[in-house]
Amino acid sequence: MNSVGYPDSDQVLGDLGTGFVHAFIDAVDGARDDFAAFKQWQPGWFPSFTGRFTANFLHERIWDRLVRVVDGTEGIHVNDREPVRELRSGTTYLIRIKRHHPGDRISAYPTEASSAFWSNSMLTLEGLESFSLALGYYWDAELRAVGDAILSFRDGKDNPIWAIRLRRDTGNASGFSWTPVAPDLPEIDLSGVLRETEEESGS
Repeated sequence: MNSVGYPDSDQVLGDLGTGFVHAFIDAVDGARDDFAAFKQWQPGWFPSFTGRFTANFLHERIWDRLVRVVDGTEGIHVNDREPVRELRSGTTYLIRIKRHHPGDRISAYPTEASSAFWSNSMLTLEGLESFSLALGYYWDAELRAVGDAILSFRDGKDNPIWAIRLRRDTGNASGFSWTPVAPDLPEIDLSGVLRETEEESGS
């Protein structure tokens, strides 16, 4: 048994495959449009939306859009049995959709199962490594707006190892581009973000 090293972002993107990454970026972009359409439909409702509601709404739209494209794809398994919603890519990656706050923070109920899911430091047989990934989007708490699609890897919920922003890019051979994001917390007032995070239900 060996202590597992961390996969880097290039390796993870390659393992997930271009088709999956495209589907994910499109799901986030589509969910952003869905949220805008919802606000336009009932603009008077938006000011009263809680952080929990918006997180759940966006989670539902990203999940639905992504699963409709990737379900049935070879190597992709969909687990949609409440309270667990996750994807498995091959035998290596378990994936959950998460909203990302500044500093690449995510929210999750502090249960034993959740802690185990986000812990990527373990002893395992060589060749049988399994890693957990967070796919989601950056949330601008001040503007209450959906930012870029993001993929992050962490060793524990509160310990991001790396994160990358993903965007469609027709000028790139892969059809998308990615930019690394430093995991360090920015030196800004996060009190409003923290209040919103506390309202969320783990999405």
